[in-house]
Amino acid sequence: MQRDKDSELLFSAKKKPRPSFYNVPSFSRLSVASHSRFNLSEFESDINVFIKEYKQRIKQQQANEEENASSPFISFADNRIDVSDLEWLLDNEQRFYRHTPNKDILKFSFLSELGFINCMAYSLDGEYIIVGHSSGIIQMRHGTTGVVLCTLRNIQFPPKPIYALTFNPGEERVCYAACMDGNIYRIDIPNIAPPESQAKACIRADPALECLNTQFYGAPPLISYASPYISQRSAALAVGITADQTKMAVGYADTSIKVYDMETQETLQTYKVHKLRLQFIPKKLQRMHFGQVVALKCHDVNPTMFASAAWDNTLRIWDVRCPVGCVMTFEGVNVCSNSIDLNRDHCLTGSWQPTEALTEWDLTARKRLNLIRVQNRRPDIDGEYIYACRYWRSQKYNRKGKYGIIGGSGTNCLEVINLHNRYISCSYPAPGTVLAVTSHEEKIAFGGTSPVFNIVTFHDPKHETYEVPDEVDFGNPIMTFYDDEEDEVMAKESVLNIETKSV
Repeated sequence: MQRDKDSELLFSAKKKPRPSFYNVPSFSRLSVASHSRFNLSEFESDINVFIKEYKQRIKQQQANEEENASSPFISFADNRIDVSDLEWLLDNEQRFYRHTPNKDILKFSFLSELGFINCMAYSLDGEYIIVGHSSGIIQMRHGTTGVVLCTLRNIQFPPKPIYALTFNPGEERVCYAACMDGNIYRIDIPNIAPPESQAKACIRADPALECLNTQFYGAPPLISYASPYISQRSAALAVGITADQTKMAVGYADTSIKVYDMETQETLQTYKVHKLRLQFIPKKLQRMHFGQVVALKCHDVNPTMFASAAWDNTLRIWDVRCPVGCVMTFEGVNVCSNSIDLNRDHCLTGSWQPTEALTEWDLTARKRLNLIRVQNRRPDIDGEYIYACRYWRSQKYNRKGKYGIIGGSGTNCLEVINLHNRYISCSYPAPGTVLAVTSHEEKIAFGGTSPVFNIVTFHDPKHETYEVPDEVDFGNPIMTFYDDEEDEVMAKESVLNIETKSV
């Protein structure tokens, strides 16, 4: 009886009409199936298809670069300097380079397949530069020559961009990287420094052997000096370490800021507000970010203070001892990337807007200190549109935070600005948009959308005595203001030397 029932079910299934798709002719069925690239055989996976497409795209882009043709993968903000800007380049050299120690040390070009330079950071002693790319690659370069000493690639596919880098103040050879895959990676810099007996420019690593010193990082960790330190589901966009090296603050794309313990990696504080609760909280009483946290900076001296900025047009100052929320809020800060910096009781911010983009805030008085309107910038620019903003890190000349370094997509250059008199002290032309900048004493490194890595030098013209040629006219005296007596004595000695030379 059971066999008869099974035969009846099988016979009824065979009598059911077939779908209309099978009534289409054979050539039509083949054409329909060929429209989708996911109709793969059982012996071929989607990963193989993605790898082939990625390989073909990189080869096509490399061929276009060799032929000096336009590449379809260049950003809209990648404005290259053409021949029409020759007059501006000559004027810039005459104003900021001539008769000064300011110069370009290095312009190192690399393949654009490495991606944009999103972030970079100098080591504490200035010997190394850690560079993070949008393709997930982390490179360690020499601080002066720019030679690649070590290259790290993410083991996950497709790789995620590196958005922030920071060094541990207590450990010279430990760096932390914030990746868009939600991980904070701990990177131990290998000890491959040249001995002191050799010249500073001599390096054991050969630039031609860059492909041989490539290492991989990710989960599971393949090497001991590049492994996930903290893992979350949301993308990590900013990271900072407190001055006492006990806590780490991380800003995420889900509008949250989390403070971790450096020893146990446990979450101590979580600053986040749910979207449904925002409509019940007045704007003046909101003490949390409700936009992606793209900038975060810890104070160099105060171990309890750090600043953050998000896409909600606010700058917030936090205290790790306060579990409720931020202690200060400043409105009207349209920060687009990691473009905030702290120095003593001041905070410098760069906004992505055409004018009045650079602002300095006083944290003690809790108000805006200065709105930097640059006086000597050329009038033919499209706008400021700041992406990178930092104080000039020089313990010898800039302890009070007198100079700031900015770069973006409007000025087409990197500018060192005197924040006191609102004048550009030096301007370095850039081939594309500047997305990242870092400095150590007289060296400044920057990069961005263009596949060029730059290292320049900057000297404070107030403390340096330059060799001025004889044809310069000193008939019109210039009034100068000095901060202390030592600067005034140095200036008088330089004037006496010039007068003796003229006699």
